[in-house]
Order: sequence, then C-alpha cells, then structure tokens
Amino acid sequence: MKKLAKLRSLDAKPGLYSSYKTFLHKDKGLLKRLLKGIHKKRSSEAQSALLRRYFLELTQSFLIPLEHYMASLMPLQKAITPWKNPPPIRPFQQEEFLRTLEHAGPQLTCVIKGDWIGLYRRFFRSPNFDGWYRQRHKEMTHKLEVLHLEAISEAVCGEGREAAGWHPACWVSSAKQGCRRVSL
Repeated sequence: MKKLAKLRSLDAKPGLYSSYKTFLHKDKGLLKRLLKGIHKKRSSEAQSALLRRYFLELTQSFLIPLEHYMASLMPLQKAITPWKNPPPIRPFQQEEFLRTLEHAGPQLTCVIKGDWIGLYRRFFRSPNFDGWYRQRHKEMTHKLEVLHLEAISEAVCGEGREAAGWHPACWVSSAKQGCRRVSL
C-alpha cells in the first residue's frame, strides 16, 4: 500500500492508496503462506480458512487483554453479601488498561509487532469500543446481580432449617426457584 505523500502524479502502478496510518507491521509469514498456496494451486477454501484462522487469532490476541482487564473491574465474590447492595463494578480507565499491556499485552500471544497501544487508543475512540464495552458491562452487571441473589437465597434458606431439625443436605436452594425441601 502506498502512502499519499509518496504518490507521484504520473505514477501509473495499480494498487491501493490510502492516508490511513497502519499500527501493526505486515505479517510476511502469512503473505508467504498465501503465495505458496497460490503456487501450489491450493483451493480457495483452504486459502480462505488460512485467512480466517489468522484473523481469528489476531482478534483474540487483541481482545484477551481487554477481557482480562474487564474481569479485574468486577468486585470479588467474597465482597458480595446478602445484607447490603452488591459493590459496584469499577469504571474502565483507559490509561490504567494501557499500563497493563506491558506485562499482559497482545505481544504475548501474537508475533506481529507494531504500535499496539496506538491501535488500542484508536479502538477506544471508535463506536465499536462503545458497543463492546456496553455489552460487557451489561453481562458483568447481570453476573453481579445473580451472585447477589444467590447470596440472599443462601442466607434466607440457611436460617432456621437446622433449628427445625432438618439436615442441611435435605434442602435445595436456587435464586430462581426459592427454597424447597427435598426428600432423600
């Protein structure tokens, strides 16, 4: 891909021209594998599968650090008690996340070099980040509510059953179903 600054007015070479700044370097190994497949007349399905696997692994390498950081924002399960509201999910701090990349970034799972921090900064400004973050936060909030309901259920179902002479193994607790006695 040629940069617009390097383009001459009479340059007749076909290609893709863009002013977009790339953040990651070319993966020359992938290009070699694709060209080798073309020379060996590998089927288009096999070439497509190679590309799909490559982009899946690249996407996972990009998302894994984000997922780890999001998990660290969740309160510890031992902090969830039935007697008070669950603790809030900590807010996403972009600079804090970027500092975690030094020891837990995509460079650990991906061989591609480049400006990963710049790529994350661009992602943070995109509408894709907002949608991803809202979905993850919604899932985390739901999980926190479920854990709180389970703590409440355990507390309510646990009170008084030993005093009434029933063995704890005779009770089943579920946040959705309430408490019920089962016969063994």
